[in-house]
Amino acid sequence: MSGASSLQFFGKIYGTQKDYCIAQGTLNFQEEAPSNPLQEKRGVGVNSYVYWVTDDLLNDWIQLPEATPEHIMVASQIKSQFTGNLNAKIDSCPPFPGKERHLLRATVARITHATELCPKGMYLAEAEEETGEYKQDEEFGMGGIDDLKSLENWSHRHPNILKVGRCSHTDPVGMPEEEVEEYLAKRDDEDKIEERFRDVSQDAAVKGLETAWITRIAGDTQ
Repeated sequence: MSGASSLQFFGKIYGTQKDYCIAQGTLNFQEEAPSNPLQEKRGVGVNSYVYWVTDDLLNDWIQLPEATPEHIMVASQIKSQFTGNLNAKIDSCPPFPGKERHLLRATVARITHATELCPKGMYLAEAEEETGEYKQDEEFGMGGIDDLKSLENWSHRHPNILKVGRCSHTDPVGMPEEEVEEYLAKRDDEDKIEERFRDVSQDAAVKGLETAWITRIAGDTQ
């Protein structure tokens, strides 16, 4: 984790042989240029964070590779158990274009962008839409228990991951000029970029339930 400007414990993912402890952080530099031109650069979109894993807290931490559109798109279509071996092959249909380390990285990105929440109004979106930067509202005040138990007062912290495996669309290349406008309209309708800090109450309901999220109050409310 050398060079990380921030670091926190992300969580633990169980494997059939060993379990992964995962740390999340930010690196303000890129070791090498991405080989995939469609891959979001470090600090942007699905690569906003860098992740390190270990199967033993007394051992070294291993940095996971950057997330690529191909890995995220296929990861969203398959189910696979992790083994705890980063070099393990993935047996799936459709075939996964990488090893377990790539599937783990894609899965962590999907978890982060779908489930990391914040109180509504806590962050302000910056004008620099290309970088996706945001900052905390200095005038924000945390509400009480009654406010926080309402889904309308919680929002997604990160942008949604699109069907193309990124958080932003790329410009069409080599397309006839007369077809571009129609293509962009269709693309934006079928693979919509959601509002950055959208309410979780707007999420599509989980199958069998009335909503995607539920809230419960536990412990002392004082």
